[in-house]
Formats: sequence, C-alpha cells, structure tokens
Amino acid sequence: MAQLPLSRKIFYGMGALTMNLPDLIVMQWLLVRYVPSDRPHLIPKAIMGGIYLFARVIEALSASPIGHFSDTCRSRWGRRLPFMRLGLIPFVAVFFLLFTPPVDHMHWLNIAYVLVLVPTYFILYGVIITPYLSLIPEITTDLKERVDLTTVQSVFLMMSTFLFAASGVVLQKFGWHALAGGAAVIIILAFLPVSYFVKERPRPNQHDAPPLGMMENTLLALRNRPFRYMAAAAALYWFGLNTIIVMVPHWVSSVLGRGEDTVTLMMAPFLLMNLVFFFVFNYLAGRIGKYRAMLITFLGSGIVMAMLAFVGRLGIGSDLIQSTVILAAYGAPAAGFMVLPFAVVGDVIDYDEKLTGRRREGIFIAVQGIFQKISIGISVLVFTFVAYLGGEGMQHLQETAGVVFTGSYVRAGATDPEPYVHEPAPPGVIRVDVLPNGLPAPWTLEGPGGYTRQGTGAALVEGLASGPYRLTWGDVQGHARPEPVRSSTPFGLKLMAVLGALSAFAAFLAFLRYPLRERNGKIVVVE
Repeated sequence: MAQLPLSRKIFYGMGALTMNLPDLIVMQWLLVRYVPSDRPHLIPKAIMGGIYLFARVIEALSASPIGHFSDTCRSRWGRRLPFMRLGLIPFVAVFFLLFTPPVDHMHWLNIAYVLVLVPTYFILYGVIITPYLSLIPEITTDLKERVDLTTVQSVFLMMSTFLFAASGVVLQKFGWHALAGGAAVIIILAFLPVSYFVKERPRPNQHDAPPLGMMENTLLALRNRPFRYMAAAAALYWFGLNTIIVMVPHWVSSVLGRGEDTVTLMMAPFLLMNLVFFFVFNYLAGRIGKYRAMLITFLGSGIVMAMLAFVGRLGIGSDLIQSTVILAAYGAPAAGFMVLPFAVVGDVIDYDEKLTGRRREGIFIAVQGIFQKISIGISVLVFTFVAYLGGEGMQHLQETAGVVFTGSYVRAGATDPEPYVHEPAPPGVIRVDVLPNGLPAPWTLEGPGGYTRQGTGAALVEGLASGPYRLTWGDVQGHARPEPVRSSTPFGLKLMAVLGALSAFAAFLAFLRYPLRERNGKIVVVE
C-alpha cells in the first residue's frame, strides 16, 4: 500500500543532483584544471593520467567493502542513512579542494596533492552514493512508489545535467573557485533532505539469513551470469561516454579554436536531445523490452561517436555546426543509458533473490561500480596519450581569444621554476612570455601556410591568421631549456572518438549475450 508523501519522493529525487553534478564536473574539468591545453601544465599529463587511473582502481577496490557494509549495517538510522549523513561534508570539502591546487605552476606539491585528494574524492563518492542508490527498497515496498521514486530521480538527474552544461560559462566568467564553490553548495542542499527526512522501511525478514562475509558476498554477485554481461557492457560503454565528456573542452579549443563558453553552447543541444529521448526510451522499454532498448543505445552511440572523426568533411556548415549536430545526435542514444541500466540492475537483483534468497542491492551496485570506475580511469589514461599526439608546443589561435606561449627556464642547480601568473593574450594575438623575466631566450614560431617567425625574449605577435601555431624554444647558456607544452590535437581527439565508438560497439556485442527477457510482465532466462 502506498504510504510515501510527495515531499519524500521529491527529497529522494533531489539526491540525484549530488550523484550526477560533481561527477560530471570532475570528469570534464579536472583534467583541464591540471593539464590545460592553452597554458602551462600544473602536473605532467602522463602523471595526471596515471594518478586518475590509480584513483579509479582505489575506488573500485573500496566499492565492495562499501556495498557490503551498507548491506550489513545495523543502526538506529537503518542500513544506508549512516553513510549518507556522515560522508556528505567530507565529500563536499574534498570536491572543492580538488580544484584549488596549492601551486599555480608545475610543482611536485601539485602531484602529491592530487595523489591524495583524487582517490579520497572517489572513495567518499562511493560512501554516500552507493547507499543512496540502494535506498529505494529500504523506504518503500510498494512497486508503484518505487517507480514514482525513480521517475522523480530522473527529473533531478536531468536538472543536474543542465546545471553542468552551464559550467563552461561560469568558469570563463568567474573562475575555478566559483565553479567548485557553487557546485559544492548545490551538492549539500540537494543531499540533506534525503539524508535527514527520508526514513528507511526495512523489508520483512531481511535479517533472517545468516550474514555473508565481504569476499563471499562479492563472489556470489560475480557468479550471477546476467550480472556479468550487464556489468561488462556498461563498463565498455562508460569508456566511450567518459571519452566524450572529457573531450568536449579540448575539442572546443583544439578543433574549433574557441573559448570555454562554447562548451556550454555545444552541450545545450545535447542535453535537449537527451531530455526528449529520455521519454522515448521509457516508451521503447515498455514496447520492445529493456534488452532491445539497451542494444539500440549501444549501437546508436557507436555510430554517432564515429561521426566525430569526419568533422570538417561533412559539408553541412562550419566545424562548429558539424560538431554541435553530432553531439546533439549523440544525446539521443545516450539517453537510453540514463534510463535503462538501473532498471536492468533491478531485474538482475530480483533474479538473484530467487536464486539466493537474499536481497543485496548494495553489493551489486558496488561491484558494477568496480568495472565502471576502472573503465573510466582507463579512458582518462588513454586520453592523456592519444588526444595529445603531435601536440608538442602547439596551440590554436582564435579570432576571439589569444594564445600565450610560456618558456620557463631553470637555472643550473635550481630545483623549481620561477612562479608564473598566467594572463590571457588579447584576441587574435600571440604573446611570448619568458621566465626569468628579461632572459634573452631564442624562439621559433611556426603557423598555418608555412608561417615562420624567429625572436628573442618576451614579445607580442599580431596580425596572424587563426589556426594552429607551434613554438620551439632555443638554448640559453646556464639554463635548462623548457620542454614544449603538449596540447590536444584534432588528429588525437578524432582518434579518441573512434576508440569511444569501438567501445560502444563492444558493449553492444557483450550485451547480446545478456540472458534475461521480459515475458508477460515477468523476467525469464533465455539460454
């Protein structure tokens, strides 16, 4: 019998803002914060990619303990709420600090800082989100109310994505502190209601079965054949989805030659298409079943992602128009991945309960997260190599924004470069900065159409055509020559799009073997 008031359904749905918004910001902007494509890096790109993968592995290793202890927790607050209440503030604090590096130039302190904070962020994310996703059966046993809860959750999930779309404009106008601080406030306000005003309603007899050990609980989930195929397909798809999210700011800069506000311009049609097809996939799942709808998601996403490799050759307008149209088209199949996986996991959990007599939402969500997080970490690591192919010392000059090349020469015997404050160049202008100030360092600038110019020391270069420019630094006696900053390149980014498409096709092939189907309102196994 339905018992939940509308207010509690809304409180639960609001938690989706905390689940989605920080994760999207970290996936898209963390790499830009420490390895920007248009200014000196704060951390070497290979080290940043390695740290990110390491952090995702740590997150994956922590997933099973979090899920297991969430399933077996006994407290006056219930099984899930203690994790959500106690983990929220530490999670938000670490999220904000991630975007506030201790040193504003390349330095070992930045490496140590990120090495500690990135894994901590991902662990704390699991501490509050795994119990949140496992909470539905705890707060109601009514099937219709569960559908109501997931529907309201989806509405707030979409709201968080629209907020995320504005991040490029916020960043360009107000900076990193405003982006991270504003998101932190939203994260807290969205999660407090579900943490303190939603009460758990335990399932009857849920504590009767003898408790399982953590390893036994994890292995039992992995023995579930439908779960293995579902988790493998979802992890493969996440490689491509994360590739697109990470790639958009770099695509805007390196392929389109535009500023960060264009990220929002490109994301808006994607989100609108996502919103429309959210309801389309709800309809398709009812008409043709979740299995076929998931296959459409995987196959359609692979086809659209592959189209990014042909931007500039499609003959439908500028590169910006082509990129925006393709990204909007990607929003259609990607909507299926927002709608369907939780429902598919629910089928798997129901099937597992028939086999084992246990209801173990937490461990299934956690184990699925292991595959997902490792896949995301691998995608970031691959991105830090592939997207930068051929990008040594290259930046893209725009009509609406300038380019700064900075050469930081270190004196013999010194350990750190001179501190540097980055200031943007005027639109259409290349500024050459040299550290230490006044050092007569030679340089060679190369650009479109065979353009070449040589100079010494700091300079402003005006009257240039838009396009990619590469600056090579010369030797200065008594100083170590700076390594060229590596920027993402159109070739590398298009190759990443192809790899993302291949991962979606692989997800399609993996899910073909998923054996659960819907027949007459029931779940059956197809051998």
